[in-house]
This record gives sequence, structure tokens and C-alpha cells, in this order.
Amino acid sequence: MKTKKSQIVLAAKELFQTKGYFQVSVQDIIDKSSVSKGTFYNYFTSKEELAIAIFKQEHAILFQRLEQIMSNQSQSKKDNFIDVLKMMIYFNKNNGEVLDVTISNGVGDKEFNEYLRGIRYKGIEFLKQMLVDVYGKRVKKYEADITWMLCGMLIIAVLTMAHKNMDESFIDRILLYIMRRMDVLVEDIVQTEDLMMTKEDIEAIISDSNLVRNKRLALVREAVEALADKIDELDILDQDKWQYKESLKALLIEVNTQETPRHFIVQGTLLYLKQNALPEIQSEIVELEGNINRLL
Repeated sequence: MKTKKSQIVLAAKELFQTKGYFQVSVQDIIDKSSVSKGTFYNYFTSKEELAIAIFKQEHAILFQRLEQIMSNQSQSKKDNFIDVLKMMIYFNKNNGEVLDVTISNGVGDKEFNEYLRGIRYKGIEFLKQMLVDVYGKRVKKYEADITWMLCGMLIIAVLTMAHKNMDESFIDRILLYIMRRMDVLVEDIVQTEDLMMTKEDIEAIISDSNLVRNKRLALVREAVEALADKIDELDILDQDKWQYKESLKALLIEVNTQETPRHFIVQGTLLYLKQNALPEIQSEIVELEGNINRLL
């Protein structure tokens, strides 16, 4: 059964895509989702905050789908790569206005800027891994350079599509063009051994991104420990305490060991905790959920 919050998010996503972000009012979203104004503002303070929530949700779904494509063994790795690029282009095309709004509204928000940097880093790392899969370990030394140039071509493709109504066949032609350029580019860079990005440059980017993630992961661990301590104090059966703690353990393993935690596992575990929460631990669960959402 859909929650009120998910009703609001689904309604907003549909309205943003059909009418455009700037043509949609909060009242439109309220009417579409069949909730009261009070319910809307219980979850979101503004349309902009809702857009940021959608932004984060859509990116979580995007990376899950990219992982699925990447692991597809029914076609060649290069075909997988083309499908990955196509999905990235469509994602930016279909979410262009929301992306622009969330990024512009988050300019002064340190936490959101850190989140954006993490998303960009994750996308770059994903493309770098795909390049090695397609072109072999010989490109490992040059993967950063090649990735930046690939990103440039993708950005031009997205900008072109934003001003023209492109059908899928045109997008396919763009992708084939990009892949032909990539084939030539890779061979030239490997042959000439031309390198622009140094190891130190790459390590600086990695360190900054990991620092942000590690800080947020530490907050999740602290929230889990606080909740576990509170569970120990509850006057309930040991079996019930064990079930709570096993859920926390599974949750911590998922966010701690997965570079891209599986959204459905994390949210499913949080939903179980919230639905079965006693009043004494509700505030700790809310805090845990907030820390996890900032990590994802």
C-alpha cells in the first residue's frame, strides 16, 4: 500500500515530466496525490524540497539499473556500455528541469553540495570501470582522461536534445558516433601515452569523496548503536530484541559493505523498523532514517 509521502512523490514526478517543473504548483501536486495541504507540508516544506527528494530517489534508481545493465551477460560489454550511456542520456533528458532546479537551489546548501559531489564521483567511477571492461586493462592508466572526454561528449548530446525533439533513432546514431570517436580516442591515447590527469589529481578527488561518505557512515553507525542500546532497555521479550537487532545488523552490513547500497533492502528494513517500533524508540529510528537517507 502506498504511503502518503510516496503518493506525493509519484504525483509530483508525473506532473514535472508532463507539464514541466515551473508550470506545476504545490496545489497541483496536492490535487494529483489526493492528500491534504497539511499532509503535504508535513513531509515537505516546499516544492523545491520535494524536487530534491525526487532527485535523490531517481539517482538511487538510476545506479541500480546501471548495475543491472553492466552485469548483463547476454550481450557484449560494448553493447552494455552503449546501453549505460543511453540510460544516462535519457535520465538527464527526462529529469532536466528537476536537475537544474535542485542544483541551483542547493548551491548554498553545504550538505546537498556534498551529496552532489558524491553523485558526480560515483558516476565518473562507474564510467571508468566500464571503460576498463570494454577496452581492457591497458586503459587503466588513462581512464580518468578518457572519462572526462567522454563526459564532454555526453554533455553536448544532452544539451542538443534539450533544444530539439529527438527520437530514439537519433539518440542511437549519437551513441554510435560517440563510440566510434571513443575507439579512435582510446587507441591514440594508449599509443602516444599522452596523460593529462596525474595520479595525485585522481587521489585528491577520491579522498574528498570518501571523506564525505565516511563521515556520514560514522553517523549511521552511531545511530545504530544508540538504537541498539535503547532496545536493550526495553521491557520486551528477548526474541523481540533479537529481531530488532538482526534488522539493524543487516542494515549496517548493507550500507557498510556496498559501494551502492541496494535501495530496496535499506528502505524495506527501515519500513519494518518503523512499522514495528514501540513509542520508546521512535525518535531513534527517525534519526537513523535521516542519517541513512543522507548517506544514500
